[in-house]
Amino acid sequence: MDDRRVLWVTGGGSGMGAAAARRAAAAGWRVVVSGRRPDVL
Repeated sequence: MDDRRVLWVTGGGSGMGAAAARRAAAAGWRVVVSGRRPDVL
């Protein structure tokens, strides 16, 4: 079984979503980011 943590962040292109995604990635989480504006993702 794969015990790695995965976090899906909606609204990850800016603001709190982007900050949460960056922080989780720095802590070793596998991060999936989605949002309305592909240019900033």
